[in-house]
Formats: sequence, structure tokens, C-alpha cells
Amino acid sequence: MYDNPRNLLDQITLVHGPHDLLARHFVMADAAARDWGLRLRLRSDFDALMAVNRENRDSWPPLPPICDPRHSNLRIDSAFWLEGIDDRGETVATEFARFFDFSNTNLVEEIRSLRVYYENPAPHVAAGERVDIDAPAATAVRGRTMYGGAIWVRPDWRRNGLTRLISHVCAAYALTRWDTEFTWGFMEPRMHAGGLSRAYGPHQAAEGLLVRMPFRGDLPTVLLWMSRNALLADLAAGVDAAMVASERYAHREIVTAATAPRQD
Repeated sequence: MYDNPRNLLDQITLVHGPHDLLARHFVMADAAARDWGLRLRLRSDFDALMAVNRENRDSWPPLPPICDPRHSNLRIDSAFWLEGIDDRGETVATEFARFFDFSNTNLVEEIRSLRVYYENPAPHVAAGERVDIDAPAATAVRGRTMYGGAIWVRPDWRRNGLTRLISHVCAAYALTRWDTEFTWGFMEPRMHAGGLSRAYGPHQAAEGLLVRMPFRGDLPTVLLWMSRNALLADLAAGVDAAMVASERYAHREIVTAATAPRQD
């Protein structure tokens, strides 16, 4: 995958997962974004993502080292980010996705070891960085997984369910590209308590984590994860709801046309 001005649908190749459902989801998501005046595209320039983060620090805290090419080995075959661009060419929404294979381990162990954060965690562990985590249920997160983070929507675009749209596009694309069994990520407790995690899908949650790292200091965190089956069920519900809404709109248009006075 290379950075280019192509649109989202031109960049996606369906490989894994139910092609019919995923195709309908991507088409509807792209159409919804366009209705809002937004163009979506996939990117692999991670320095550019970090630059957008720095330029919008007033509404977007520093990104974790998972997303930072200075600390992580971010390859175009194992990471991408989704960019939403307005009609002025400005970035107004993002999400970062990264593939992790936990076939011989599990999510909790990888978080504790800091291997999800750093290509070489040893000096950071020696410096006292750590994540305090007690989440036995999350040890079920194994195999092929997608980390989702760096979700940001510029304040003037925080409407219409854009957060839900971009998070579902990323999770669906990761599934068809990497055959993922789980998606997972972190959220600040106040946002989780406010219900924002529900916009990301039917996740399970483990509260009470504490991330101790320089990028944010001591940061209380909620760990979220969602299975492949839960994701597919959520995508199907969204596609069905969009189709029902479209049919109702078409019906109203037909009724309006049929009842409008004729002008002979």
C-alpha cells in the first residue's frame, strides 16, 4: 500500500472475511463520508500522522509509541492509517491500525512486556516504564489481532457519527487484509464512562489499567477488545440499518412524487 490521492474504494481489495457484507459496508461508509463532504483514504506515511498530531495538539494529546515510527517497526504490510480529508484538503479525522500476531502469547502478556509499544522494550523497562494491568479476561485475546488507536476527529467535525464510521472502516479493512480474530485498543476512563466506547462497537472492557510512560505520564486507561464475530455482527446490523433507511427515503420520494400536483 502506497500513499496516493486514490479514494478509499480504489485502495481496498477484499481478501478475507465475507466479501458481500464487507463490500456493502465499505460502499455505504464511503457514501456517508462523501455526503458529509469528506474523502477517506488509506495511508502508510506514519511521520505524516505524527505531524498531524503535533499540529492539532490543542484537541489531540500526544500519540503513544505504538504509532510512532521512532519507537516501533511500522511496515506497510503491518500498519496503516485512515485519513478523512475535507473539501479544502485538510485532515479532519484519523485512525491508526497495526497488526499483531499473538499466536504464541496473549494481549495481557504483550502489554505487560511493553512489546506492543516498543520494537526494543528493554531500555524502557529498565527506565521504569510499565503498564499496571489486571485483566484476566483479556488473556483470551490471542492469534491475529488489530490494534486501533490515534482516533481523532477535529472538533468542528464531531458530529454525524464520524468516530463510529472511521473505527468500523479500519476494523473491517484490517479483517479483510490480515484475517484478524480480535480488534483492541485503549481509551481514557472519562471517555469510556461517557459512552464513547460504544461508538467503536460491542467491545469488552477491562478498567483500572495504569500506563506509566513519558508520552503522557501516569495515564489511567481502559482496555477494549472485540472478537471477529462481534465485529461482523455489528457491521451487518449497520448495513441493514442503512439499507432500511435508504428504502424509507426512496419510499418517501415515490410518495411525494405520486401525490404532487400535476402541471399540464
